[in-house]
Amino acid sequence: MVSTPSYRELASRTLGQAAQDLNAMPQGHVSSAEIQSRAAKAQAIATVAIAQALLEIGDVLREHLNRAAPDA
Repeated sequence: MVSTPSYRELASRTLGQAAQDLNAMPQGHVSSAEIQSRAAKAQAIATVAIAQALLEIGDVLREHLNRAAPDA
């Protein structure tokens, strides 16, 4: 059985994908529309990584608060 990756792992993979997309940017004479399209795609992927990282932060904070809360 495969364990579900954490949001941290997902964010790391997603940022890696955004970096790969930026590194694959064509060099030389390329239309500005091509560059804008590729940059927008990389930015969208990075935004997803940010959301995943924020979800991880929220999970960690929630767990910490649950541990710190006195038993009622």
